[in-house]
Amino acid sequence: MKLPTLIVACIAAAVVVFGVRNFKSEPNPNDAAEQAAASAAAVPVSPIKTVTSTSCPSDGCPISCAEDDTLLSAFCVSGTKARFADTLKLANGKLTATCGMGASSILAYCGRP
Repeated sequence: MKLPTLIVACIAAAVVVFGVRNFKSEPNPNDAAEQAAASAAAVPVSPIKTVTSTSCPSDGCPISCAEDDTLLSAFCVSGTKARFADTLKLANGKLTATCGMGASSILAYCGRP
């Protein structure tokens, strides 16, 4: 699978996961006016962020997301090839992805629920 296809697949999966999480089965009619005002004033912000690190040759590119974000996926990049992160570690409630020394950088996607 090529990297662009893999990235699109990960983003699509994240949108589905976050969409299902925020789904409300019965809207409250009293909140309709508040929701209309909030949606008119809301600025569209993507719930997915891209984080990169290029320190792989020296320390394996440890990368994690911000405190209120969740690590969705991480890819080790080497030249024109990419693979999933070599190691995922959970410490103190924070997920960290790392690559082996053969990678030149790591690309991580973080999402906000």
